[in-house]
This record gives sequence, structure tokens and C-alpha cells, in this order.
Amino acid sequence: MVLATAMALASAAVLTARQEPVYRASATVVVAPNETVEGVSDVLRSLETLERRSVIATFARIPSTPQARAAVAQRMGTARDLKAYRIEAAVLPNTNILKIDVEGPEAGTAAAAANAAAEVVNDEVRSLYRIFTTRTLSAASPPSRPIHPDPRRNYVVSGLLGLLVGLVAAVVAERLRPAAGAGS
Repeated sequence: MVLATAMALASAAVLTARQEPVYRASATVVVAPNETVEGVSDVLRSLETLERRSVIATFARIPSTPQARAAVAQRMGTARDLKAYRIEAAVLPNTNILKIDVEGPEAGTAAAAANAAAEVVNDEVRSLYRIFTTRTLSAASPPSRPIHPDPRRNYVVSGLLGLLVGLVAAVVAERLRPAAGAGS
């Protein structure tokens, strides 16, 4: 059992060390009626429109489009196309808040891309529906730890699997071993 556990932990250490780290940074923005919307009835109509989840779901699809990704790279002032980064947005349940997540190999770049994506979403929302705007609720900051690999989780899972394999091997070896004094 000890040998199986040690081999599993050694394998986990080697595989974890070979994995490229992936960082996730998130920014949140709220979608609201634009300040230029005047009159109580106009504000109420714009809020009713926003209640139709298709409008805010449309806004959530913006950051992952190729055009938005190019605009994010341009805002960041980088020549690279951010292919190594995943940019997605989701509507937080029962709110008009969009959470923009960026995952990639560099923590600082992921945070900068999430903040740039929030600005791009604001521009696109205003161009699609002049009655809406977005405001950043929380800007992304560079994460201190990668989301992948998670060495602690990898070691715990591999240790448990090693123990299980060792236990199964011990039980099988015990059943296959001839009984003492049975053949004499």
C-alpha cells in the first residue's frame, strides 16, 4: 500500500509540475438605463425591456465574439490576439449584472483583458441600445494563484487513489497466496 501511494504521489508531482498554470480574473458590470433617459415612464419602459432576459443575455455574448476580442486587444495596446485567453461573460442569476471572466497563462494579462472587456461591453451596449449603459461594479485584479493546476487537490486525489490501489493489490495478493499448511 505504501509503495502504491508513493508512486501515485510521485506521478501527481511530476504531472502537476508539467501543467501550464491558468489564471482567472473577473470583472463585474451592471446594466442600467442610460443617464440620458428622461422621464419616469421612459425609465420604467427601459427597465421592463431589461427584464426580458434576452436583452441582457445578448449583452453577455458580446465579450466572446471575435470583434470584441480584437477590441479588447486594441484597448490593451497589445499586438497579440489573445488566442491563449478565454473570454466569457455570464449574467448573475436574478440580476442585471454581467460577470466577465478571462482565463489564461498570465495573471496580469488576464486582469487587464477582463477590465478591457468590461469597457468594450459598455461601448457595444451603448451602440446597440442607446437607452442602456453599463457601470463597472468591480474591476478585475491579477489573481495570486492559478486555478489550474491545484497541487493540493492533485496530491489528495492521487494519495487516495494510491491507497485504494494499494488496498486492492493487498487484498488480491492475500487471496491468491496459498493458505499456510493447506498443501502439507
